[in-house]
Amino acid sequence: MKQTKIIIASLILVFGLGFSSCKKEGCTDPVATNYNAEAEKDDGSCEFAPAGPTSAAPGSYSPSFAGEFGALIAIKTITTSESPFGTVDTELGTAVAVFSVNSGSSFVGAGNVTVDGEGLTLQENKSYVYLPSQINPLGLTFGSTVNWEGTGSTWEAFTTSTNQDFSYVDPITSGDISKSNDYILTSGSIANADSILYAVYGSSGNKLVIVAGNNTSHTFTASELSGLGEGSGYAQVVGLNYDQKVIGTKDYWLINETVRTKTINVKP
Repeated sequence: MKQTKIIIASLILVFGLGFSSCKKEGCTDPVATNYNAEAEKDDGSCEFAPAGPTSAAPGSYSPSFAGEFGALIAIKTITTSESPFGTVDTELGTAVAVFSVNSGSSFVGAGNVTVDGEGLTLQENKSYVYLPSQINPLGLTFGSTVNWEGTGSTWEAFTTSTNQDFSYVDPITSGDISKSNDYILTSGSIANADSILYAVYGSSGNKLVIVAGNNTSHTFTASELSGLGEGSGYAQVVGLNYDQKVIGTKDYWLINETVRTKTINVKP
């Protein structure tokens, strides 16, 4: 399977958005694998996923980001956390868009880019990101159809939409991680997903895999968990839907993601 770094980058973005609690220095590039949404000043620590194949389980499906392509990613993220009153779900809507003429090695500008009429912000590396604000802290609210538009710049102007809707992902039922044992990451039910991404994040690393859309769990081995670090962490189950469009001579991948995230502890 070809590279999935665009998808992974968008998930790291959501991961950062969902759990910011204090401001500090860090990586401020939203396409970096260690993007930190709470950072106000870049400290030069940004790291980027290499181009090339990414391993995935047999039967999974993911776009081939090659040549000239646009990736338009609409994201619904639901975070489950503990409070004095029990578990609380918080839903957040955001979006990421990138345009490349060299298989994702770099991005180019596409003018003003909107999703459902809401503007995305152009980043230094030419990616576009919609970020919630004080006025709209929960971000975007998506319907069954998602509409995208770009006014054009280095990348030509475009208008496109997808009515593939979003997948349904039940809450994560798995508990804390013990790195000395295998860990089964499970969601109660998943529907309308082309592929499913399972991921675990720790203080010093993460592990993820993309599998076919008919799975409801994935087992991470103890050896795979060894690099996570210890302490507070997160688990994610993500339903991914892909809709390929061809406009002119360019491929567009319209990707809808439903992201279920749960706070966990990573233990020895």
